[in-house]
Parts: sequence; structure tokens; C-alpha cells
Amino acid sequence: MLPRLLTLCFALISFASSATTNTLTIIPELSNGFVRNYNPFRADTLATTRDFIFEPLMVFEEGVAHFRLAKSYTLSPDLKGILLTLRDDIKWSDGTPFSADDVVYSLTLLKNEPKLDYNSLGDWIERIEKRNENEVYVSLSRPNAQIAHRLQDAIIVPKHQWEDISDKRFYLNAQPVGTGPFTDIKAFSSNNIVQCRNPYYWQQDKLKVDCIRYPQVKSNDELISRLSNGEFDWASAFIPDIERNYASYSRDYHYHHKPSTIVSLIFNFKHPNDEMRKVIQDVRFRRAVSMSLARDLLTDVAVFGQGEKAAFASGMESKFEDWVPNSAAEQHLYYIRFHPKAASRLLDELGLEDIDGDRFRELPSGEPLTLRVIAPSGWSDFISAANVAAEMFAAVGLRVKTEVLPFPEYEARMADANYDLSITNYFSGLTPFKYFNSAFNSAYQTPASPRFAQHYYKDDEIDGLLADFLLQTEPQKQREVIRKLHLLVAEQQVTVPLYYKLETVEFTTTRYKGWRKHIDGTPNVPPIWYTERPRLIQLLELEPIEF
Repeated sequence: MLPRLLTLCFALISFASSATTNTLTIIPELSNGFVRNYNPFRADTLATTRDFIFEPLMVFEEGVAHFRLAKSYTLSPDLKGILLTLRDDIKWSDGTPFSADDVVYSLTLLKNEPKLDYNSLGDWIERIEKRNENEVYVSLSRPNAQIAHRLQDAIIVPKHQWEDISDKRFYLNAQPVGTGPFTDIKAFSSNNIVQCRNPYYWQQDKLKVDCIRYPQVKSNDELISRLSNGEFDWASAFIPDIERNYASYSRDYHYHHKPSTIVSLIFNFKHPNDEMRKVIQDVRFRRAVSMSLARDLLTDVAVFGQGEKAAFASGMESKFEDWVPNSAAEQHLYYIRFHPKAASRLLDELGLEDIDGDRFRELPSGEPLTLRVIAPSGWSDFISAANVAAEMFAAVGLRVKTEVLPFPEYEARMADANYDLSITNYFSGLTPFKYFNSAFNSAYQTPASPRFAQHYYKDDEIDGLLADFLLQTEPQKQREVIRKLHLLVAEQQVTVPLYYKLETVEFTTTRYKGWRKHIDGTPNVPPIWYTERPRLIQLLELEPIEF
């Protein structure tokens, strides 16, 4: 009897072990508390909505197309259309087959309801046509050789669910139906989310992670503390002296830096004060502000050397240095280097002088000149950079203070043009176009637009060049457009580029293996931030380590 009982116990233990779920803990965004909002059309949707519940048509990464809901695409010869060929073996998480009808419906939503179109994709769509059950043809309002890159951000939702929802903007979608790998919401509270495997996911055999866990983390400092304790498997945090404060704690703690775009100060060209607005709109003031900054020192102090000072006065990424000839790159370099005497002379020319002897300048009218740089709370590197910059501005007589705001208020103030200066980063692209387009296209200066162009500087020539780039299929012609864009932006010093932020990615090999590497063996793990589509590709390569 006893041997039979022991055999049964061992069998049960073995079964329990094989049935145990594994959970990957990630931090895709800092948060002050979760609201159960899985509406992918809302800017405040949860950071695990895209990719993990709603899978994209395709993902582009370093020149490689990872096809997801789509299995291929073909551009029309006149660049005014794209044919999407869809996979035919996909189901929604409620078991309903995915089809071309869902794609037609979703793209039509973006075209017909601009308030749902956070990425302004619908503006490109003229007409959507279902060719058959797995082919959709999208006619464009104007030629665009890069439209496939834009379509990776298209949100594809189930028609059978969403067509019955009246006001989609305010719908929270608490019980989401998606095509992504983690649609089953196993646990949800204001400080913890667990999403588990979609029973109908089309790559069940490739998906080795059973669940993802997303705990609330309010600030970068909190993230660093909990990351160092081994709680998180995958994060993207700025950690001062990362070798000592993270990597040295365990041989399973790994990190690497991925080049990112520029961190810049931006001016409010729609400043509500008439006199201040005139000062900001004078390029001499913008150049003076830029030349007041010792960027090497700022980078060393504010981000502990984990960055590189700006190399282009336009703010273009350094990794694209071969897109602009040396002569164009150097033409305005003087204005993003430390020249405090030249900065003071420009401020004097503008009539910004110290009238009352307190060592700070006043406006020409005699009114106080006090500027505030808004920065989002919890973003310790931004706050440090703004504080260090404020000290440097004081040396040329500019009184500048840092104003730390909750992230939603920070974004709202920029959307309402209710600020003096702001500090922001930008996202990296496959070409320099993503930066120039997101930062300087006046079409993205509406209250509903992302913050990146909400300096409200408008230049018709810049807008024209951005449109022209999308017509070019030859690399040399694309480079010529970028050269012109760089020179225009740099000449006007539209923003003040500070430093290139090194996007730090932390991951542990304590519980999972399969983290991506370059050919030379160095890590190639993408950031887990909600803006990074390649995070889905990495997740599908992970496997739990068996103990």
C-alpha cells in the first residue's frame, strides 16, 4: 500500500510541476496607479495593450520586417497604394476567426474618426478595399514610399466587438478581445496586473512565457531599487553608476545601452505673454540659451556620463552621421557648444539686461524675466538635467527654475501651450525621418498630438520637405532631403539639443533564457517601453529556465 501511495504522490508532484505557469515580470511604463483601460485608441491605455493584446500587422527593426497579422505587403508603382496580404490561421481570443473585414473596419475607424487616430495614420488613407478574405488594398491620399512603416502602428481590433460600441473614445474595454499572446486578464488591481496566455494565439508553439506581470512603479528611483533586488526580469531604467548599483549584485543581472535620440529643451513659440513670445521667436535668444550650456559637464552630472553630447544642431541622431555631409554638420555646430560670452552678447543685443542689479536679466519693458522648465515627475534624469541647465543659465543672467509635474499634467501643459520651456526626448527610427517628422511637422501641433512638436514652431518649407521625403525611393535623394531639413532646423535653432540618451535595457537570466544577441555576442535586447514594437519579437524568443 505504501509503495503505491508514494508512486501516486510522485506522479502528482510531477504533474503539478509540469502544470506550473511561469510569469515574466516587466516594467513597460512608470505609473501612479492602474485603471483597467485596454482601449488601444486612447493615449492613456495600459502599457501592455499594444503588442500583447492587439498584435500589429508587422514590426520593422533595423531594416528587417517581422510579419505578424500580415504575411507580406506590396507597394503600388505610383506609391499611392499598398496591398496587405494577411495570415489565414489567426483567431481572436474569443475564438472568432480573424479576417480582412477586421483590418478594413479598423483602418476605416482611423480614417473616419480622427479622435481615435493618435498617430495620424488616417490622414494618409483615401479608401480601404477588401480584395478577398486575406487581402486588403489601402489607397492613399498622396504618395508615400514609407507607408508600410506607418502601418506597423495601425491598431487592428475585432469588428464583431467594436462595431457595437457607440462612443469608442471613452470605452475602457475592460474585457479585451485581441490577437496578441496575453489576452487573459488573470489579476487586476491598482498596483498589479497579470495577463496570461491567449488560448487561441496563432503561435502557441513558439510562446514559452505563460503570463506577464506588470506591477506599479511610481518613479525611476523606485524602479532602480526594486530592479536591483531582482524583482523584475526586463526593464529600461536609468541607473547611475550601473555597474556598481546593478550589475555587480549578481552574475545574472545584465544590461546594455541602445542608442536613442536626443533629449532637448523646447521653447513655447505660442507663449501666452506677448513680450516673452517675441523674445522666444527671436533666433538670437534661442542661440544664446543653447550656447549657455556646457553639455559635457551637464551630461556627466545629470546622467552620470550615460549619454553623449549633441553632435548636430538640428538634434538629429549621431548614428545617422553619414546622412549629412561634414560641411552641413559643422555649419551650425558653434551654436550648440559652450560660448557664454557670445551668449551674453546676444542677450544684450535683445535688450535683456540686469536693471535692478540682482545679477539676473529683465525683459526690455523692465518686467522680470523668469523662465520655468517643466519636467515629468519620476523622470530623474530629465529633472537632473533641467536643474543643472538652470544653474548654467544663471551664469549668463537668466533666471530659470525647474517645475516638476505629474506626467499627465506635463503633457497637458504642452498641449495647451501653457509653459515656458520643456525638456523632452524623442524616439529613434529606421531613418532620420522619424525624428524630423515627429519633432517639426506642424500637422502634429494639435492638442491631441504627442508632445514632441508642441513647441508650435511652424515652417512651410520644413513641412514641404517632410512630404517630399515620402516620395523618394532612392537613398541618395532621401539623404538630400534630410540634409536640407537638418540645415533649416539647425539655422533656426528651433530646439536646444542637449545630449543623446543611451537607452538602457536591463534583463536577468535568473528565470528566463533566449535574450537576443548580436553576432559578436553582445546583448541586443530591445527596450520594454510601450513604444517599442520589437519587444514582442524578443518576448517570443524567451524560455523559462528549468530548475
